[in-house]
Amino acid sequence: MTEERSRGSFGDAGLPTAARYVYPRSRNRVVWLGVGLGALAWIILALNLGFGAGSLVANGTLSSAHAVLDTRCVECHTPFEGVGAPTCSACHERFDDPIGAYTFNAHYVYASRDRTRAFGRENETTCAACHQEHRGRQADLLATVSDAACASCHAIDGFGDDHPEFAFAAEAIPDDAGLSFSHIRHVDLVLDDRDSENVEVACLACHEPTADARAFQPIRFDNACGDCHLTSGDESAELPVQPRRRPVVRAAGDGVVLTLGVETLETVRLRMGPGEQWADRMSAAHFDVDDGLVVKTGIVHADPWVLHNLRRLRRAIYPSGGLADLLVASADVAPSDEQELYDEALTTLRTYADGLRGRDEDWVQTALFEFDQMAGALERRVSDPNTTLNDTRFRLNARDPRLTDAQLEEIDRFAAEVAQPCIACHTVERATIRRVRQQQQVLRKARFDHGAHVIQRGCLDCHTRIPFSDHLGADETIDPMLDNAAIQNIPAIATCRQCHLPDAAADRCITCHEFHPDRDVHSRLLP
Repeated sequence: MTEERSRGSFGDAGLPTAARYVYPRSRNRVVWLGVGLGALAWIILALNLGFGAGSLVANGTLSSAHAVLDTRCVECHTPFEGVGAPTCSACHERFDDPIGAYTFNAHYVYASRDRTRAFGRENETTCAACHQEHRGRQADLLATVSDAACASCHAIDGFGDDHPEFAFAAEAIPDDAGLSFSHIRHVDLVLDDRDSENVEVACLACHEPTADARAFQPIRFDNACGDCHLTSGDESAELPVQPRRRPVVRAAGDGVVLTLGVETLETVRLRMGPGEQWADRMSAAHFDVDDGLVVKTGIVHADPWVLHNLRRLRRAIYPSGGLADLLVASADVAPSDEQELYDEALTTLRTYADGLRGRDEDWVQTALFEFDQMAGALERRVSDPNTTLNDTRFRLNARDPRLTDAQLEEIDRFAAEVAQPCIACHTVERATIRRVRQQQQVLRKARFDHGAHVIQRGCLDCHTRIPFSDHLGADETIDPMLDNAAIQNIPAIATCRQCHLPDAAADRCITCHEFHPDRDVHSRLLP
């Protein structure tokens, strides 16, 4: 045996000894050392169990939320395994929720209405990775989530320079509400009416805080606009009456001719077709019909008579309007809000059907069957978590090919006359009122608490994109590029960093970001 493989000789015979050989004396020392350490461990354990209440083998007191499980370890723990997310969902999913919107998959659907994201991903983070137990009764399992837990997946380290700019600012995303609107003009009017110079008084005249003061109620006509717009004296333009049984578009030779007019209340009542039950509730005293012309007084917001006559024009341009015909306004919605269109279409179909039930005409029974079939198909589509909703089914695409460009322009001009009481604020395109986005959500992946900030800053300290100070009280016409409904009057990240710093206001991930979706998203996801 070579010297490299030998560690000397063995016994009097001088037999070579392998390098890996362990002499009995050394082995005995290791054995006795192990026995001693084991005995010491048992002694310490016995003393701890006798005098220390087993503190060495206990993980610590559970939080108050899980206090009832203090002595029931097996409710969560399986020997030699960690606490898996399904264990948590056994208690935290009791809402008959087939797609798991409330469970550990919820991170993937936060601030999203894309149902396909409601299912787990490979190597998904478990609940216990962020919500760590056995830290005492007062431990808050939600508030104690560390930034390190977030950074284990997200390559962002804090709110400093490493944090990306907000998407709406970085990508210059417009936030068009779909209105013709000037903030400066309205602030001027409110301040004059209230004899005030405090701009924030004007802000709160329309922007009404929610009960918890975190955000603001969606702006609706009734609570923000109705005191000034469409009062009882408002009336329609003087419009030609559509001759009965004469369509808007009728064939003539190789082309078509137009007969543009509006249906009177009497005409609608005589027919009383699907969705026309509003005519029974409207007073004939509001209509002045004379010499083939009609004027309606007492125009109201979303006036059914105005919308009805716009729909007639739209059907003439787009005879195969499809689901778009079930909408009051256009299909302009944010990419994540397509369900709004489906909900409105379903409501319209149910209204049509409910208004026809009890009538025995053959055409009514046929229409009822079609409406019920269509409503069922839409409900199945909306409730299927594997279906991605989109707005293409609500788009107006195929116009009547017989119409010339000049005729289309003529219809557009007449539609603007029909909607004349509306166009001070609304845009009318293709005989359709453009949809207004009542709730404009800018920070889709974060949350902001206005109530926690208003005691330190005023509205205009952060919302600086509209130049109020330069133009309030001036008689000049304001450049629409400086003040319109599409301006993102929301501060960029630099404004937030003025206060939120490591040694100042909180700048942790959970200060702004939540892991699980809020209740609004829950209800949107559930069928």
